[in-house]
Amino acid sequence: MESVMVEMNQIIADYNSLEFESFMNDEEKWYFDTYGYIIVRNVLSRKDADYLVEKFEEWIKLPKDKVPAPMNRSLDNSVVQNMHYIEKKYQDLILEPRIMKYVSSILLHNPRLMFCSMIRSKKDDKRKKHSNKKFEKQLQKLLQNGNILLHRDTNGYNYPYEKFVNPLIGYQVINGIIHSGYVNVSITLVDVPGDHGIGLIPGSHKSNFNTPKIKTNDPYKEYIQSFELSAGDAIVFVPNLLHTTRKWKMDYPRYTVFNRYVFGKYIEEGFRNHSFEEYKGNLSEELYELEQMNLIKEKKIVKRLKKIYT
Repeated sequence: MESVMVEMNQIIADYNSLEFESFMNDEEKWYFDTYGYIIVRNVLSRKDADYLVEKFEEWIKLPKDKVPAPMNRSLDNSVVQNMHYIEKKYQDLILEPRIMKYVSSILLHNPRLMFCSMIRSKKDDKRKKHSNKKFEKQLQKLLQNGNILLHRDTNGYNYPYEKFVNPLIGYQVINGIIHSGYVNVSITLVDVPGDHGIGLIPGSHKSNFNTPKIKTNDPYKEYIQSFELSAGDAIVFVPNLLHTTRKWKMDYPRYTVFNRYVFGKYIEEGFRNHSFEEYKGNLSEELYELEQMNLIKEKKIVKRLKKIYT
């Protein structure tokens, strides 16, 4: 119990520290605080984006027993995870300074990689039902006419009761310091028209009430902001910002890399998707460290960012 109190006191000290210097300038902090997201253009070249698409297609064609560990893929081959253990270009993308500049600032310069995944969406995709009936029921609640309904992400840890929302994952600003318990980064590998792809309700990360029920085929259309994106563009956003995925209608597939980073001093809360120790030799020291909890020392990625942005 004493050690827990020491950790909590350290976290409180971090919140109140006057020495904290964000890598974001005043305009960026105002924009992010107002809207809950920021777009970072061209974090990946089109050549590298095409290469990652080719690798995805190569991996999903492999027999199940030939998929290199610890990478895994979904039953319908639409999602691949842990690619960064296999392909260095994913490692570079996770550690990309123009992305980590925001991630580190929002996570009090104590970021931790929660997971790395790549998702493929096709026009008129026929989704296979999940074998877990409870999970499938939850998925059905999120789907409507090919769109994923507006939602906020949680860490799945709603103790002590179902409707509880852990305040540590919420968005807050203390002493002029922006903080969220974790951060989403969505990077498109193909061009996305303005009415496709991810959709957000700007500013909704500060809302405290459920969205009203609107009985139309495209509810909340007038509130949702979608974006025209080029291959290699990224959106950094807080998970409690209301967001959705619009139905994909283009003739070519949509490919998205989706990374989530969590506050590095945060308790485990049951997820175990970090650092496959048997394969840690596949990662750089900087990335391996990024997957770890961290109570005291400054991580290598933060030290590198300080040389760039301060």
